[in-house]
Amino acid sequence: MDIDRLLSDLTDFDALRSGDRVESGSVDRIKPQYVESWPVGVHSSIRNALIDMGITRPYLHQDKAIRLALNGRNVVMEAPTASGKTLAFAVPMLNRLVKDYRAHALLIYPMKALAFDQRAQIYDLCRGISGPREIQSWPYDGNESQENRNALRSSPPPILMTNPEYLNMSFLAYREQWETFLRNLKYIVIDEMHEYRGFFGSNVALLLRRFLLHLKRLGVSPQVFMATATCANPKEHAKALTGLDMELVQARQVFSPTRQFVFVDPSIPDFRYRDILRLRVEQAALACLSQGLQALIFCPTKRFLEDAFRHTRQKALDQEMDTDSISLFHADLIPDKRREIQERVKSGDIRIVFSTNALELGLDIGGLDGVILAGFPSNLMSAWQQIGRAGRSWEKDAFVLFYSMNDPIDRFFVSNLSAFLNKPYDQLVVDPNNEELIERHLPSLIEETSGRLRPADLLTLGQGLYEAARTSGGTPVSGFKPQRGLDLRGGIGQSLKLVSGRQEIGQISETRKFREAYIGAIFPFMGMKYQVQSHEEDKVVLVGAEPHMRTDPGFFTASYITKVFDGQVFTGEAEVYYGQIDISTNFTGYKLVDERSGDEIRSGGTSNALNHRNLHAFWIEVLEQTDAATEGLVALEHLLRVGSMFVIPADRFDASTLSKKSDMKAFYYENYTGGIGVAKQLFSVWQAALGQGIKVAEGCLCAHGCANCIEPPKSYRNTDDRIDKRLGIALARRLIDAAKNGPDREFRDGMMMPVQRR
Repeated sequence: MDIDRLLSDLTDFDALRSGDRVESGSVDRIKPQYVESWPVGVHSSIRNALIDMGITRPYLHQDKAIRLALNGRNVVMEAPTASGKTLAFAVPMLNRLVKDYRAHALLIYPMKALAFDQRAQIYDLCRGISGPREIQSWPYDGNESQENRNALRSSPPPILMTNPEYLNMSFLAYREQWETFLRNLKYIVIDEMHEYRGFFGSNVALLLRRFLLHLKRLGVSPQVFMATATCANPKEHAKALTGLDMELVQARQVFSPTRQFVFVDPSIPDFRYRDILRLRVEQAALACLSQGLQALIFCPTKRFLEDAFRHTRQKALDQEMDTDSISLFHADLIPDKRREIQERVKSGDIRIVFSTNALELGLDIGGLDGVILAGFPSNLMSAWQQIGRAGRSWEKDAFVLFYSMNDPIDRFFVSNLSAFLNKPYDQLVVDPNNEELIERHLPSLIEETSGRLRPADLLTLGQGLYEAARTSGGTPVSGFKPQRGLDLRGGIGQSLKLVSGRQEIGQISETRKFREAYIGAIFPFMGMKYQVQSHEEDKVVLVGAEPHMRTDPGFFTASYITKVFDGQVFTGEAEVYYGQIDISTNFTGYKLVDERSGDEIRSGGTSNALNHRNLHAFWIEVLEQTDAATEGLVALEHLLRVGSMFVIPADRFDASTLSKKSDMKAFYYENYTGGIGVAKQLFSVWQAALGQGIKVAEGCLCAHGCANCIEPPKSYRNTDDRIDKRLGIALARRLIDAAKNGPDREFRDGMMMPVQRR
């Protein structure tokens, strides 16, 4: 791909302008490494089916994984997006199923959409396999009808595909209905292992321990194959999730095309940033469409996506381009629509796809000509997963176009492209000893074990879950299924129907209903605008709205400290704590705005609140009571927010920050109940986090603080919480200096105790 031609086309379409800061670079092509033939242990019918598909030999990393799995070892494979992980686990799995006609396999995916794509790949391979039985695969999840689910339980196919929710709510809650399948379960695949991190991952770690214990009591010990994108600790993370020792096959540099990177910090006024950035992205989409390129565009929010999709289609119509070749993709779509879009992208009918940063996982469509990132995603791993979609084959060049949001992390990487290309991989964090999450899983474990544990169960459950169950004294309640009330994702997975007229057009989570679909809200969806008319028990009712209207909601947040786990006092300067807080997010109403004029039409809305209990948090209490310290507190909060991204393995959406001038506290709190480990880590490295925040702020040319360095995307300029980075930096430096000699007092046995210095 000619990078100069791409830049010229983007400029011609007004996707790039002369005042933009543009950094470009490339990553060289990596040729694949093959072995000469499939391992001799692979059944001849499988080998012949692979050859008939044109796959005459495996990649080197596939060969290593297949050989280990054929020898009965548990395997974790770390490899980039689109590097052949599916074939690496499918070959030994099918090998077992071909040789044992009673054997079954279970594939576990974090999202339902992935199971659909994997089933298609496995189906293609199974078509050519001959043997005593036909090897079929089928998803078992909420998208299947009750009739299909009943049939799958009574007569399960050799391969079933499911997700953590159904592993919990069906395979464990109604395990007696699955006994034939489970007693013959020989192979478990846990794909996209990197998605099991933080709150969700810690829950899945406890769920998998419960599932493996049930299998053990049935006398079943299936082989486990785990697959993950590139990360810093794949073997350790696999052990943390399952409690099992795994053989690692690592293939970080497998094969890839030459990728041309264009990182852009667009010259846009901060007060109009999102709107004008969206226009740039729309023009970049049209530039790709005009050149016959196929591109996937990752948007920072669903609202950005909906607006960009709607406007791009209108512009394409005005310029007599093919509007049917432009689509969107997000989790709110009904399953049939998602599948239709995915197939049309694969066939080439759809050339431009708008998706969200959060939903990249749900769209598995192989390599494209390029990807466009409107803003940096939640972490580096997600960025590389998205980038991995660029490239149809290792022999054809691809492009990556990144537009920074008015956010310090985004702009840091535009200014430091080499730092992005060479940044160390993210570590994955789960905590299977999280006491609060263990308490949530205990009723299910008690029901599954009839309240009876054995000493040998310690090896499967791990110390935390075993000891909690051993000492709980709980007894199962007849007929009660506690698994069905267990929330694995902290509300993310709970969904309500979106209904317009008599038609269900999509779905939405409870959390997003509170923030985006409050009664009266203008709600964009599939290129249309609706107004939220009412909330019912299981649905949100929408009616049509004028396309030029929007609503701007108002929220305020209150925090309450409920528990202290650890703490340190630095006399005269600060106290720092790791503990637990409650957060109340209060909806204060909305303004209805005419986007054509910017005029407020009216205000409305009923006060409402969303309460989150038992959130783990780190906080700093500043002891200095001067005006300078008070005015510097908000900047200190955001120095901590920005700096923490560089020193602890947290997604930017895993945690939030809050400062309270009334009691001189700056909080960094996790967004999920029960703790995911990042606040605890920040307690031990807070000085380094502030140091990184200072580095970013001082590297910016602004005088007081702006969106390039520490100011968050929403502006505080019209509120009392003004940001003054000079005062924040001065305050942060004093705190770092005070901590150099260590604390004067530490939290022990429920109170602050003096530190004995030698």
